[in-house]
Amino acid sequence: MHSKVTLTPKLYFAYSQFMVYDQSVRLPGCAWTDAHSAQGFARRDSTVNFSMPLECGHANVSASRSSYRPSEKYDRVIAVPFLVTSGTVVVEGPEETNPERSIALPPGNYRLVAAQRVTGNQEETIDLFFEPLTKPLDRSAILLADGALHPPLTWLETAGIAGEDEGHRDR
Repeated sequence: MHSKVTLTPKLYFAYSQFMVYDQSVRLPGCAWTDAHSAQGFARRDSTVNFSMPLECGHANVSASRSSYRPSEKYDRVIAVPFLVTSGTVVVEGPEETNPERSIALPPGNYRLVAAQRVTGNQEETIDLFFEPLTKPLDRSAILLADGALHPPLTWLETAGIAGEDEGHRDR
């Protein structure tokens, strides 16, 4: 998947977020704190919940197994470490059930870049770039911030599982 692939059906996002996770993750939702919201993402090794500029709506999603190349067309771009263990990555909104929107990727470490732009009233476009790495990336980065992001001085590189006690962790 070195070329861009459009994922179908369109993503329905809600609560200003969408999720990217390895199929092996049992509970992909992350527990958001104010600091996670300010930086635009909450993550664990094999799951990332990205915030979105809009509260709810639909998004066209594409994915490629390649490096991100900067573009002026994006409003927000965030890069995070991402571990693929099962060979399948799922992309979904928090209220979707059985979206069947997935990407086949070889197991390993990746730099996952989510590049987003608002394209209309309740419409966004999301381009995902999965850059294969030989060793795990040690930190996340905001490559382009819109006015809604207010990143902390120190990134929060872990999050709890949504709906579970703070002490429990999932991959």
